[in-house]
Amino acid sequence: MREAINQKFNYNEFVKKAEHRKVLIKEKGRISFEVHNRVNKGENINLILENISSEIMESGELKIFILEKYEQFSKIKENNTIDKKTIYKSILGAIIASVTGLLFLKAIIQITGRFSFFLLMPVYIINYFVIYGITGKTRDNLIVFLAVFISVVISTVLPFILLT
Repeated sequence: MREAINQKFNYNEFVKKAEHRKVLIKEKGRISFEVHNRVNKGENINLILENISSEIMESGELKIFILEKYEQFSKIKENNTIDKKTIYKSILGAIIASVTGLLFLKAIIQITGRFSFFLLMPVYIINYFVIYGITGKTRDNLIVFLAVFISVVISTVLPFILLT
């Protein structure tokens, strides 16, 4: 088997490259973990770039990797931030989404003449996009998730109250 591999390419070189790749993946994991911790502490990018070094990665490659991870983790941190602005926008979004979901659900019930729990999926999706459009945050944010959930419940219950 080794002879067949050696005919195509150098086996020792292949193993050496595989080991280097394994070490590089571990190093990127370590750096990613460090950047994540520093972003959560609130450090700025310049401080992070100064304090993280690597003997395995080249400086240009390291800088690009740190910048990518900093941007990724900063977006996640911003998305998960709960402040007054997010709460107010989520409440407004829940009201608007409830009305939108209600109109959609009522129209479908009138067209088909029946209610189905499968209709909750499109209502959820519609309500989520309405709230996401208003808040700019995803359902990973607890307040946005609760606003979507509440708006779906309201959208589901209101047609039955209004139709009776």
